[in-house]
Amino acid sequence: MDDKIYTIPEVALYLKLSKTKLYDMVQKGKIPHVRIGRNVRIRGSDLNKWIEANCITIKTPDGYFGRFHVFGK
Repeated sequence: MDDKIYTIPEVALYLKLSKTKLYDMVQKGKIPHVRIGRNVRIRGSDLNKWIEANCITIKTPDGYFGRFHVFGK
């Protein structure tokens, strides 16, 4: 994602989350967003920063590293 402005359905598709889950995260302040009247929008740059801040790296027993997103709690 870049510095474009995205709608909830676009971000939900990108994150592979339901729109309902994403709206819930917005309502609880768990994801950066802006409101334009009643409309919710998410900046691509804010989304990228948020994703990086909500990732963990795990080393498996065989020495491989995996990155996991822990958002949506």
